[in-house]
Amino acid sequence: MTTPVTAAVLASRGGARLARALASVDWAAERIVLDPAHRVAAELLPAGVARAVGLEIGSTPWLLVLEEGDAVPPTLAAAIARAVAADDADAYRIPQAVTAFGVTLGLRGAPVRLARRREARVGVRAGGLDVRPVRGRIGRLAPPLETRAASTLASALEELDADAAALAAVLHARRIVPRLRHLGAVPFVQSARALAARGPVPIWPRWALAVFGGYRTVVAYAKLWELRRAWESTAG
Repeated sequence: MTTPVTAAVLASRGGARLARALASVDWAAERIVLDPAHRVAAELLPAGVARAVGLEIGSTPWLLVLEEGDAVPPTLAAAIARAVAADDADAYRIPQAVTAFGVTLGLRGAPVRLARRREARVGVRAGGLDVRPVRGRIGRLAPPLETRAASTLASALEELDADAAALAAVLHARRIVPRLRHLGAVPFVQSARALAARGPVPIWPRWALAVFGGYRTVVAYAKLWELRRAWESTAG
């Protein structure tokens, strides 16, 4: 039995990460790969999975957005099914549990990842993918998204660049203009989520996640600046 949700995964590198994210939402009525940066244009997608370069997507009552490194565990899938059936809120925050460098951290805060599709707008908030309704009540689900980050510094750098390019494309599609606060306050917020994360974890993995999280945000807005310069020169 499917759940009346459009599950949209933002593509950045493709391959095993994208396959894992899509497999974790095989219960959704619709699965879509968002590819505004044309990162996986040549990749063969599983049967029934659509590809979109625009952000106005889906035909179901609800929209769930994931980044490529995310996966929805069964407990969260069940909570999503109950939430959309109960119809008590217009959107839901979903916490994140990040596994990287051999440890798992429960990040502070929870982005809005599930919302009624008719009012939802895919975007970026505090350095990560987010979806928000125009109006309405926002609830919170208890089970976390499982985000699997890189296990080595080398692969972390590769993923950082790819993820930042995908986020920059979303920002550009939403006509966001990069400001100084995007290079100061926003990366700080993203880093603080890792530094204050839940879990008795040694300081080095926590610090590494904080640095990479903040740096990814800086790179995303730097890439956005490049995209806007190219767009303005073409438009002019």
